Amino acid sequence: MGRLRKAEAEAIAALEQAVLSGTPGEAARLCGNFGTSIFTAHILGLAGHFRGLDMVKVLVENGASFRLGATGKDAVRALIPRVLDNELATYLPDFFILFLLKYPERTLQYILTEYLDELMERQENPLQPVSGEELTAVAEYLCDNAQKACFCPGDLLYYAILTDDTDMTAAIKRKGVTLSDEKCKMLTEGGGGGQWFMYCDLISMVKDGDFVRIMTTLIDEINAAGQTGDALSAPPDKKLHFTEWFCDINRKRFFSPELLPFFLEHFNQSKMNKTKLMKRMIQDDNAACLAVAASAGWLKTPRKRDEMIQYAMDSQKQECTAYLLEYKNRTADFAAEADKAEKKLMRELNADPNSLAQLKKNWGFQKKRDGTLMITGYKGKSTVLSIPEQIGEDKVTEIDDWALSYAAPRIKQPTREFRRTITKITVPGSVEVIGRSAFRGLISLQELVIQPGVKKMGENAFTDCWQLKSVVVPEGVTDLGANAFSCRQYLSELESVVLPSTLDIFSVQRKRFPPAPHLFCNCPKLTVRIPPMPKAIAYCKEEQLKYECYDIGEVRK
Repeated sequence: MGRLRKAEAEAIAALEQAVLSGTPGEAARLCGNFGTSIFTAHILGLAGHFRGLDMVKVLVENGASFRLGATGKDAVRALIPRVLDNELATYLPDFFILFLLKYPERTLQYILTEYLDELMERQENPLQPVSGEELTAVAEYLCDNAQKACFCPGDLLYYAILTDDTDMTAAIKRKGVTLSDEKCKMLTEGGGGGQWFMYCDLISMVKDGDFVRIMTTLIDEINAAGQTGDALSAPPDKKLHFTEWFCDINRKRFFSPELLPFFLEHFNQSKMNKTKLMKRMIQDDNAACLAVAASAGWLKTPRKRDEMIQYAMDSQKQECTAYLLEYKNRTADFAAEADKAEKKLMRELNADPNSLAQLKKNWGFQKKRDGTLMITGYKGKSTVLSIPEQIGEDKVTEIDDWALSYAAPRIKQPTREFRRTITKITVPGSVEVIGRSAFRGLISLQELVIQPGVKKMGENAFTDCWQLKSVVVPEGVTDLGANAFSCRQYLSELESVVLPSTLDIFSVQRKRFPPAPHLFCNCPKLTVRIPPMPKAIAYCKEEQLKYECYDIGEVRK
């Protein structure tokens, strides 16, 4: 769809001018020319806020509505191109409903700064909002003519509650309007993400006292809806939804020791990342807030408490460190904690590494469609790893791409550093596929045992395993991916690799496209042991590899 036609944009501008400074008759004449295809929500909002009931009646009777027409998004681009993204166009009726309310001028400017400035420049005299009584009359008229005006009274009630407009709230509720399921669910369960963000922005602009009053009113309305069954069948103690977004834009308020108890009482704490929030408190050296969090049970586990103590000490935050140490001395049962730690250590030392519980604790895995398992990672602490043949009743048949790689995406730095210390890996015969880059970058790996059963190794499977000196690729492996044992900058210590007779590169015509993959880039010390097959010898010569032939009947170690 193209941009709003020039004639339509000019018609909209003329109607705006008539609404803001002309007569109702003039506005009626201009509006009547629009039909229903032009976006008029903003004009209705302006009329309600600045001109009152008579002008709103004229517009509605002549076809204006809060409906987004077929050219609505184009109207947005033409009227306010620098303020609103196209994706926000669906929320424009909500924005312009705010014109009907007595909200701080800076909020209106925040929403439509350039648009409002442009409108004001057209007026010889600054516009003044109508009285509260007139606004209430406008609201009542729109509620009575909701269908005709494509108006949602519940949205107006919602914003009236948020802006603490008690007169408007009471007037709308007298019309039988209640909070919708959507609005209640949005606040209590985090539904309606876009409106939640808008709500967070709005309430971030009011003073602390007004914030508490608005939030208290909102909570009361939600609980009343739940009790009466008008909108929400939830218990009265339903907690409000908490998001990172809410915390970010209300940071000063949330991290205030005076207001933090309010948040903890009325917001769902299960949605709060307590570790992250406490670290923010420590970064600000806010011991008073940390004390409030502690009283709410955020430090009840010794592990969490000690973690925060270490973080405060590492961050050199003196007040928080002093508070946390004092808190530990005041609340800790040192004997019980020492006994628990000792028992945990003994359990770990005596644990059967092959028990189901221990395997689930140490290994990350996923079930495949065929019912077998794929190893996705390692969560233990041993640097000598034996991939399990099965976990519970399920057989392990695959190692995932990047499963144990140092360079795996989205792994945390401690995990990344640990993988650089792994010295030995044993791959059992149950494994058929070793994924792409599965063990890439294990710079301390010195011993690799691959038992017969593996059929495929992905590309870069053992790339940059610098200290690996010898590898036996067992019989049965058919596919060995490109650069499987390659290394950067000639750092490889690899001296010997035994290749099986089953490799595809030894069983197909050498002259093909694409050519066979190179396996051993930058391995200057390497001697490849191959079966005495003409195609195996041809491969080594073509790749300029130093090689030796072994007896096919020989037992290779």
